[in-house]
Amino acid sequence: MEDKHKILELLNRKRNVLLMGAPGTGKSKVMNDVARAFEDGGSKLKQPSHVHGASIPIPAIAMPNGLELPMLQKKNRKVFRTTLHQNSKYRDFLTGIVPEFGSVGGYKINEGILYRANEFAKQADSAALLIIDELNRGPAIEVFGGSIVAIENDKRLGEDNSVLPTTQFFEIIDPVSGGMIEYAFSPNLYILSAMNQADASVAPLDVAFMRRWQSYKLEPNYEVLYNVFNMIPSSVLPTVFNDASDVYHVAFRALEKINTLIAIGRGSEYQLGQGVFLSTKPKDDSKDAALQFVLEAWAIIYSHIEELFFGDGISIGYIINASSPLSPYELVEVSFAGETKVILKSNSITTNNIFDLYYSIAGREQ
Repeated sequence: MEDKHKILELLNRKRNVLLMGAPGTGKSKVMNDVARAFEDGGSKLKQPSHVHGASIPIPAIAMPNGLELPMLQKKNRKVFRTTLHQNSKYRDFLTGIVPEFGSVGGYKINEGILYRANEFAKQADSAALLIIDELNRGPAIEVFGGSIVAIENDKRLGEDNSVLPTTQFFEIIDPVSGGMIEYAFSPNLYILSAMNQADASVAPLDVAFMRRWQSYKLEPNYEVLYNVFNMIPSSVLPTVFNDASDVYHVAFRALEKINTLIAIGRGSEYQLGQGVFLSTKPKDDSKDAALQFVLEAWAIIYSHIEELFFGDGISIGYIINASSPLSPYELVEVSFAGETKVILKSNSITTNNIFDLYYSIAGREQ
């Protein structure tokens, strides 16, 4: 089953899902897929078309998935999107007083995106999906405020917006009256968030906050690369490149090896996903275009490794197999202030040596 189908099922049961994974594992793509499936009701059919030479000229088209989820049966479905950042405020998510610009001036009560999504979900025969990207890049605890407990599945209102014994209320400023009111969430509000676990520049999310989410982790998916580039995976590495597929084969295998070592050295959440080879496309099907393509990808891969092991030339050299005679990198001992230091040096990385570099990594025995 595809990731989007699993996530839709989790959303239907848990209401709040947190998409996790290393950079480049396709979190943004999956969120877009889930959003489209939610809007389409998860069962949009393709139009049948004529297939030349087939035993059945116009074959039937099966349902793309068998999902019959209550959330997808609602007549009115709407997706809301936002991204957390350092300047995100509680008023941006729920409600709050903000300046009103213009000839009159003064203040108004802002309706945040979580408030608007919930109000839509409370309407008859409606469901709302709120997508929050980069959840850990903003002040998530401050942004959700008193709603942290209320977002839990078993703390919501009843299906008809009735108050249940377990319903959790919290106070907000009512945009209509301007006074403080008790507020709760609809069971037809679904929240899908995403975060990059490898972000060393941001603080970890609060454990109590994390408990309110059903996590779903994406791993690097190398099969996607072979499918996109119309290749068949093979355990035999080409020692020379006769065509573009040889170049891609060695580069993809090198990424696998690098991720294996990163998982050992730093942890699996710091690996690099298949997206490093999917953000752009080769100019054409030639060997030269393939070499240029993987050369550009190497700049991203090396920057990622360098960030993870900043200042540790030995670890970086080990991961990229600098000791290989094929590698343009080299670990060199130098004397500094009476001590022996090991630094990583390299020749220019070009299309002339990029294949050998990837091969030295992919073909290593350890």
